[in-house]
Amino acid sequence: MAFTDDDEEEVLPDVVSDYYFYDAEDQPISFAELPVQWSNGERSHDNDIMIYLRGTTDNGLQRLHKQVMAWKYEFSKENPEISVLSKVNNWIKLQKPRKSFESIIRTILITVQCLHFFNRKPNESSKDLRDHLCKVFRFIFLF
Repeated sequence: MAFTDDDEEEVLPDVVSDYYFYDAEDQPISFAELPVQWSNGERSHDNDIMIYLRGTTDNGLQRLHKQVMAWKYEFSKENPEISVLSKVNNWIKLQKPRKSFESIIRTILITVQCLHFFNRKPNESSKDLRDHLCKVFRFIFLF
């Protein structure tokens, strides 16, 4: 049986859940160690560290293991979206992290939520922000 290039083409995921990141020494690491890629294509800094993403796609049916190069956040949606750029140049949106990984990325997730909240509602109080964070994280994080 002959195979075409389409048969050999890898399906590139666009969403990952139950994810975590690790470095070349197999140590957990925050995606915040990656450079931020701005909307104009520029990156915040160069990155010497090799960082990998592991998680699941297709509602947990497939495992994902990719080297990633940068991350970005999007505020134009109802909720902020964070994505990472794989080495093969496709963006993968991060959904729910692995439970054991939440403490490693807690600060960056809270920061992105705060920026998104005040970007949409600049005159709200700190109590409104705290209520929003509790609702979003469903009391996952201790403040």
